Amino acid sequence: MDGGVLLVHGGMCTSSCWSPVAERLALPVIAVDLPGRGSRRCDLLEVSLDDCVRTVLECADDAGWRRFALVGHSLGGVTVTETAHRCPDRITHLVYVGALIPGPGQGGCGLAYGADWPAGEIATIDEGVARAMFGNDLTDDQWATWWPSFVPEAPRLMNARLSGYPNGVPTTYVGLTDDVAVPPTLWDEMTSHLPGPVDRRQIDAGHMVMWSKPTELAALLSELLTESLLTQTTSAPSAPR
Repeated sequence: MDGGVLLVHGGMCTSSCWSPVAERLALPVIAVDLPGRGSRRCDLLEVSLDDCVRTVLECADDAGWRRFALVGHSLGGVTVTETAHRCPDRITHLVYVGALIPGPGQGGCGLAYGADWPAGEIATIDEGVARAMFGNDLTDDQWATWWPSFVPEAPRLMNARLSGYPNGVPTTYVGLTDDVAVPPTLWDEMTSHLPGPVDRRQIDAGHMVMWSKPTELAALLSELLTESLLTQTTSAPSAPR
């Protein structure tokens, strides 16, 4: 196997949100910090979807992965959709976990909340609101561990429009039954934007399933991704970027 799994976090998160899953995943794995947070500090007002796609591809290149599985959570659905659209030959499997897939001409914030985030205003959220939306099924200890990693978000990324949708990439949508931020009422609408068939799975969990049910999510990702990585990364030629 010469590839692995790239995990892309959602809005107001860092790569650390994936830690409980990454340590349980029996596959080569990299949790990406998108620009403006974690190890990739920069001016959040300048961060664009192009920057995020470039970061994902650079992480794969740095790891020496010609092809890789791509997993996105929440607002990370925008980045993984755009990445797979631009470079479908590099993706062995695309997995959305409680992720946003905006329609044509729509941003992630508009899809989730009905309006774009104000331009030029860095996105933040009150802890009480965040707990209700993202941590409704987390224990107090789990929330206390995760909340300090919460970070501001780039407005251009909140409002980014997709240039297209991936075609010919095996795709799975993992819905979270108790998700407040990305509720089940959005699943059919979002997956209808994708041109190919979508394998639908679900986990009985809230938005931060990586913290509430990391073992279950890691097992599902291993089931979905192991065979495709073994068969596709060993036979496919390097794809142009």
